[in-house]
Amino acid sequence: MSFAAVQKHVKVLERAALVTKERRGREQIVHANGATMRRASALLDGYEQLWIHRVEQIEEILETQEGEKA
Repeated sequence: MSFAAVQKHVKVLERAALVTKERRGREQIVHANGATMRRASALLDGYEQLWIHRVEQIEEILETQEGEKA
């Protein structure tokens, strides 16, 4: 991965408040923002559970339809 690509990825993470940058001389140190990552993880976990439930509902509907056809 090129340095420019890494910079772009870090910029996206920074805009999402998932990381912060700290300048130390010529270097920029990137720190993870744990609180924001935990909130993002909780949000994604909620969406995962939502979609698991929806897929299960679809499976039930399809099984019911297959039973009606027989």
